[in-house]
Amino acid sequence: MKKLGLPIFIGLVIGGILSGGYLLWIRNRSVPAKHLAVPIPTPAQLLTWNDPNGFTFQYPEGLSINKHDEDKENYAHLEFTHPDHAGNLIVWGKDPARGVTDAAGWVKNEKRFTGASVLDTQLGGQVAKKIMIEGITRIVVSGAVYDTILWSVEAKLEDAKFWTDVHTTITDSFSFVSVKEPGSEATSEPASVVETQAADEEEVVE
Repeated sequence: MKKLGLPIFIGLVIGGILSGGYLLWIRNRSVPAKHLAVPIPTPAQLLTWNDPNGFTFQYPEGLSINKHDEDKENYAHLEFTHPDHAGNLIVWGKDPARGVTDAAGWVKNEKRFTGASVLDTQLGGQVAKKIMIEGITRIVVSGAVYDTILWSVEAKLEDAKFWTDVHTTITDSFSFVSVKEPGSEATSEPASVVETQAADEEEVVE
């Protein structure tokens, strides 16, 4: 019995050493949890655009805005660009074509929408259409007819992810407001930094 005890003891010692070495090896290979954490990107702050033509919306900071003051034909012509993202977005306010009184009529009248994907949506609480135009450069347009004016938000998706997000931010927050009376204070400059509240919308393919 004594002769059998020594080999067993030696085996237990060797096993313990091997087990300890293996655990130490595993520990050295492990990366601390803090190094595994994926940084959460900070969302861009949103600015609010208040326009004297009777609408408001939110948009991400960092965008350049051209109000196209030279455009005397349309009610609104706001062009958004970004130096790091190809493409642009334009908020339009136009007189609709003769006989067009709603979003459905607008879509049927626009030849460039032929064969495009058309969804039911809302813009500023009004019945609207969202159109995806395929091509070398994809274009997404959301529009509604309100107060006899065709309002639309059109993005050229050269940098698709960036401009799709901008389009969603603007259309989700777009709303119509009372037009300021002459002589009252009104500004079309960015008014404030605010938090976004994305509106849920149900979109149905026509």
